[in-house]
Amino acid sequence: MPSILELSIMLLALLGAGVVVMIFRRGSAGPEATPQLAPSRDRAPAAMPAGPGKHAVVELHPGVPLTEQLRHHATEAELQGLRPYVEFGAGWCPPSRMFGEILSDPRMIAALAGTYLLRADIDAFAEDPLLRTLRVSAVPVFFELDAEGRATGRSITGAAWGADTVDNMAAAMTKFMA
Repeated sequence: MPSILELSIMLLALLGAGVVVMIFRRGSAGPEATPQLAPSRDRAPAAMPAGPGKHAVVELHPGVPLTEQLRHHATEAELQGLRPYVEFGAGWCPPSRMFGEILSDPRMIAALAGTYLLRADIDAFAEDPLLRTLRVSAVPVFFELDAEGRATGRSITGAAWGADTVDNMAAAMTKFMA
């Protein structure tokens, strides 16, 4: 069993690795705790590779509306000098799973240079009104976001790369995110 000190060190390591931190406060409408995004200064910065290939990848979690999370992270992207995008994928979708598995591949790191990629599972956000507004009908789908976290109208799906290979995926993402 780890000691309190060891647990504290592990927690700090996770925070430093870019885990999205949420704080909870009591809602005014009832005794339930409602998740709130922590202000930027209260969170550890997202882990990003050093050098010209700098980018960030952040997993979104249900409990806070997508529009609020996208707005928050678009601001974070701007502060870090990165362009915001969101990917909607699904654990049951082979191309979505593969995309997640190859994020550390040097070709994908190069393709994502200068970007702040938000990743959301469509099943976790199935009831969020934004999915209906965006008309997400295929996964994975990627949307370019503006500085306010709104979709710009530019998007691609996994069909853009044809066969699910690292080279195909990286080439399609490089073109889309340029």
